[in-house]
Amino acid sequence: MKVYLYLEKEEWADAWVNGGEIPITPASAYLADDRDGIMTPDENLIHKGEVPIPSLRQFGFDFRSVQNLNMSGNSIISNINGIEEATHVPDITNGSYYKEDGLILSFCNHLSPDTALKLGKVICVELTNIAKTKKQLDKRLGIRSEMNKCEYTEDHHRNHFLKHKDDSWQDEYRIFWKSQQGRRWVNIPSGTAKIVWTLNS
Repeated sequence: MKVYLYLEKEEWADAWVNGGEIPITPASAYLADDRDGIMTPDENLIHKGEVPIPSLRQFGFDFRSVQNLNMSGNSIISNINGIEEATHVPDITNGSYYKEDGLILSFCNHLSPDTALKLGKVICVELTNIAKTKKQLDKRLGIRSEMNKCEYTEDHHRNHFLKHKDDSWQDEYRIFWKSQQGRRWVNIPSGTAKIVWTLNS
C-alpha cells in the first residue's frame, strides 16, 4: 500500500528520509471556523445518532457534550388558540456529540501535484512501510494508535476517520493516538520515506 506525505518545506523531508525528529500534532490544531486546506470546522468531533443532535435544540434540548444518549417516545405539547398539538421529538439510540482530542499524523492515498498545491505543500515523500512506522511511533509515544483510510459523508456523522465530503479531495490516510498531550516530537529512523515529488522537479 502506497501512502504519501506532503510537506510545506523541503528541509522537513530530511527527517523522513535520513532519520530525525518529526512533530505529531493534536487534532484540535486543525480546527477552524471554515474549511481551508487542512483546516476544518469539525475536526476531533464525534457525532452519531439518528438525527443531528444539535437539531434537538428546537425542542428545548441543548446537548453540547453527550455520549450514549438514549431517548424515545417524547413529544412537545403546544397550545395555540386553545388547541393542543403534539410534536414528536426524534428518537435517539446510543447517540453521541462531543469533542475528543488526540494526536494525528495525516497522509494521502494518492500522489498528485494538484493536491500538493491545494494543500500549500512543496515536497512529497512516500512512506516505505506505513505499518512498520505505526508500530515504531506507538512504541515511542507509549500509546497504541488506530490507523485507517478516512471516509467521507454528506450527513452529520463524524469521527476521527469519518469526515465531511467537502474534505474528500484530501483522500486522507490517518494514524490517530487517543491522548490529551500537546505536540510531541518523536525520532524516526532513516529510510522511513523517500522523496517522490518536489515543486521544482
